[in-house]
Amino acid sequence: MLLQRLAGLLAGFLYKIYASTFRYELSFEDPADKKALFEDLATLDANPGRNLIYACFHQDDLSCLPYFSYKNICILISNSKDGQILASAVEHMGYQTVRGSSHRGGVAGLLAGMRKVIDGHKMTIAVDGPRGPIYKVKEGITAVSDKSKRPIVPVRGYPKWKFVFKKSWNKATLPLPFTKIQLHIGKIGFYSTQGLEDKMKSL
Repeated sequence: MLLQRLAGLLAGFLYKIYASTFRYELSFEDPADKKALFEDLATLDANPGRNLIYACFHQDDLSCLPYFSYKNICILISNSKDGQILASAVEHMGYQTVRGSSHRGGVAGLLAGMRKVIDGHKMTIAVDGPRGPIYKVKEGITAVSDKSKRPIVPVRGYPKWKFVFKKSWNKATLPLPFTKIQLHIGKIGFYSTQGLEDKMKSL
C-alpha cells in the first residue's frame, strides 16, 4: 500500500507540472448553466442544496482533472491497488477522495459519496468505471443524484492534440503539452442512467 501511495504522489506531482501547459475553452449546451457551474466551482466550502455532481467518462480523466483541481471536489475511486495510486495522485492535485465502486453494488462507496453530497460537497464520478465497458454509464451516479436531490453536470473533454492509448479498455486520452482542451458541458439536470449515457455520448 505504501508503494502505491508513493507512486501516486509522484504521478500527481509530475502530471500537475505537465498539465500546467494546457489551455481550456468551455462550451455549454445551455448557456444559462454557465453561471451555476462557475458559482459552484468558486465555492470552496460545503454548500448544501446548491452543490453539483460532475459526470465524466474515464477516457476523459486526464483532460478534465487539471481544470477542476483545487475546487474542493470529492472523487469516487475504486478500492483496487490501481485505485490507491489514483487516489494519491488526485489528492496531490487538490481533490478529496471517497473509496468505493461507481456501480450501485458498491454500497459502501456510494453511501459515503451520498453523505458527502448531502452535506454540500461537490463530487465527480467517472461513470463508466472502474473497468467499463467503455461509454456504459453505471447506475451509481444517478442513485446519488436522486437520493441527494442534486443535479448532474455531464462533462466531456476534447484535446486538440492528444495521444490515445488504444489498447486500454477506455481508450484513455493523454493531452499533449500546450494543447487546447475543449470542455463540453451538457445540460445540468436530473437524469436516468440511460438518459445520462445518451447525453454524454452526444456531447
